[in-house]
Amino acid sequence: MKIELDNISVVVRKQAWLHDVSLAISPDENWAFVGSNGSGKSVLGRILCGELPVTSGRCRLNLPAALVSFERLGEVLQFEREHDDSDFLDRVDHGTPVRDFFAADAPGDVETLAEALGCQGLLERGLRFLSTGEMRKVMILQAMVQKPRLLVLDEPFDGLDSQSRHALRILIGRWIEQGGQLVLMVNRFSNLLPQVTHLGYLHDGTLLVQGGREDDYVQNAIQRLNHFDAHQTLQLPDCDAPLPTLPDLHGQPLIAMNNVTVRYAEALVLNRLCWQVQPGEHWKISGPNGSGKSTLLSLISGDNPQAYANEIMLFGRAKGSGESVWEIKRHLGQVSALFHQEYRVRGTVLTTVLSGFYDSVGLYQTPTRRQQQITRQWLELLGLEGKANLPFHRLSYGEQRLVLLARAMVKQPRVLILDEPCQGLDEVHRHLVLGLIDYLGRQGRTQLLYVTHHDEDRIPCIQRHLRLVPACGGGFMAEVVS
Repeated sequence: MKIELDNISVVVRKQAWLHDVSLAISPDENWAFVGSNGSGKSVLGRILCGELPVTSGRCRLNLPAALVSFERLGEVLQFEREHDDSDFLDRVDHGTPVRDFFAADAPGDVETLAEALGCQGLLERGLRFLSTGEMRKVMILQAMVQKPRLLVLDEPFDGLDSQSRHALRILIGRWIEQGGQLVLMVNRFSNLLPQVTHLGYLHDGTLLVQGGREDDYVQNAIQRLNHFDAHQTLQLPDCDAPLPTLPDLHGQPLIAMNNVTVRYAEALVLNRLCWQVQPGEHWKISGPNGSGKSTLLSLISGDNPQAYANEIMLFGRAKGSGESVWEIKRHLGQVSALFHQEYRVRGTVLTTVLSGFYDSVGLYQTPTRRQQQITRQWLELLGLEGKANLPFHRLSYGEQRLVLLARAMVKQPRVLILDEPCQGLDEVHRHLVLGLIDYLGRQGRTQLLYVTHHDEDRIPCIQRHLRLVPACGGGFMAEVVS
């Protein structure tokens, strides 16, 4: 059945997301939609799956349909957090087993799809202990097991390592060969699959361009539109105050880990990991999904209690020697998929960024006039000045990520922890953010610890590389790449 949208408009919580969008998708067509953050791609995906009512216009949909998105992943993890019974048990509650997350009447399909994506080892684990990339795979498999007529994938490759991205491309190709229909929402043109037959470009809720992928006019128009609002400046906003003073390191490293081991229940994640970060060094951290990259960073930020059971030196002090979490965080800025998912405090875009000066989740102090001025400079730099007074959770996922990046960088911290910072960002903002991070790293005030699965997201000032590799006996250990 043909999918038809006839002059639809969508308003959610008094905010207009789509304006007079008309679209026709034939059963033999597979579409991909691109556009800047906040352009309406995710809302369009929800419309195509029948999850949002239209304010005006007419829809004819090809249901049943399944949607995979960052927002949907966040909803699942929120449910798991709300039903965590660890405090009432004499053991850690693992949450819903991955196998139970799938339809009970399709065990054969689950096994086949999991094997194709190389994640059959996840089926017996609890959702609560999956990495972001592993959880992403589970969400994609859960959608495919439903055998929908239409599969809508919103940034399906973000958060996946290169091997997993390759396996997913093959899996989606086979799904299409078997009669499935696909709609992709992507920020990277490199993520366009060969099976995509048609392209559309959204800007500010309007479908500006649509047509066949091989149409020269469509390709040229989309490439032109995708760069028309690119930012040119890389000048950093002002800094509020000098960096807090560190203890005298007496020639010691800024960060030192010796034989660090981390387990989650029976699963060994880090196995006798050793690593040192000297003053002035910037590091890239890589490894496959589930190798413990985010766990490693959480040991530094103070968000992982297992840090105190290991031999870790941070800023010249042993972890657990009397320092408070706030003494650590005053030297840090951080952004990650997990932090993004768990950011549930109500507040505006402006107050969210301002909270970065105080290392708090939410703003509970009165900011100075200078801090407000610096915050507005960051929002202007990222193209969000017009949304300063909007509720944070009313923004798109990509816009939220930009706000959290500004929050992490606003005080220009001594150590900036960036766990896949470009997740969900459009091409223009991705290049801008990478340039800003590089510029910040070159100023000498801030050291960078950077996790990414995309080689093209290179930050030139980062010259050191830590790779997590399988360790003898299970888990992962550190390997410094020369």
